[in-house]
Amino acid sequence: MSKPYFLIGLAAVSFSLAATSLTSAQAATWHTGTPKVMRHTWYYNGKADNKAYITYGKTKSTGNLFGYDTASARYYRLPGYGLKKLKYQSLGKHVYRLSGIQYSPKGSTVQFDGQRLTYKVKATKKQLHFYKGYDNYVRKAAFATIKTPNALK
Repeated sequence: MSKPYFLIGLAAVSFSLAATSLTSAQAATWHTGTPKVMRHTWYYNGKADNKAYITYGKTKSTGNLFGYDTASARYYRLPGYGLKKLKYQSLGKHVYRLSGIQYSPKGSTVQFDGQRLTYKVKATKKQLHFYKGYDNYVRKAAFATIKTPNALK
């Protein structure tokens, strides 16, 4: 009599292991675009000459440093560069691997223009933590900003 219960138990364990593998496989799947939690403009509130932004849209990221306008004593966004054709993997616990093709703003070229770059980031509602030595970005700038002057667009 114990043999049928053992087989039922073995089947249940096998099924649960298969379901776990399926869940892990789904998590490792690449998804088109960016995670919804990241779709926003994020700010790095660094020292005077080291303030930056990054904006994530559905399939593209754009970012750069801020310039300083001495007349108004405010910061403005420099033309952005970033990644297009973004895709991501969820690595669990709000950690994502993003990958995209690097592009430059009009009139300039960055070192890896046209190449696929991949990086890892932890995204919560309040901050982005980039792995590999980058600082944390938050949802609100701690400094006064203005629109980019037309001469720089």
